[in-house]
Amino acid sequence: MIYYIHGYLSDPESTKGILLKDKLNVKPIKYRDCKPENLDIAECLNRIYTEIKNDRKVVLIGSSMGGFLATKTALMHTNVKKLILLNPAIIPPKVDIDTIQGMPKRILIDMKDNLLFECKLEAEIFILLGTEDDVIPCYLSIEFAKAQEANVKFYHDDHRFSKITNNLPDIITKIIDQKN
Repeated sequence: MIYYIHGYLSDPESTKGILLKDKLNVKPIKYRDCKPENLDIAECLNRIYTEIKNDRKVVLIGSSMGGFLATKTALMHTNVKKLILLNPAIIPPKVDIDTIQGMPKRILIDMKDNLLFECKLEAEIFILLGTEDDVIPCYLSIEFAKAQEANVKFYHDDHRFSKITNNLPDIITKIIDQKN
């Protein structure tokens, strides 16, 4: 099954969530019932696992913070076979979280996980990056991609993929259909 994990300021009923659900029969996951600034990473990961635990071949699509949550889920659970990350919010070990704006520090501390750079994930990883992303600099995802030997595709687009949103189902279908 294919699941969608939304970003920090988004929700399962976002434009991407609805589009992927309608076009690809993706199941959006609601990982929080609180304001974004009050979320608890461990609780979010538990909710995601509860949704995917009975599937043997999981594909996770994660956008921004959802990309981090999808990646962390794949690190912890081997039933995740493919990750498709859209401008993922993954923090490399050398980044000083005090330089990151827009999120509470306690969340950033929980998001900074060196294991994502030290342990090779079993899932095949595809990263889509907007070169005009003004929320998450590309170099953060590129460092993660190098550590994981991930496939990376660049698009002249912003953090939300405003220009290619309607093309995402076709782009994702081609990735899902690729054989190892």
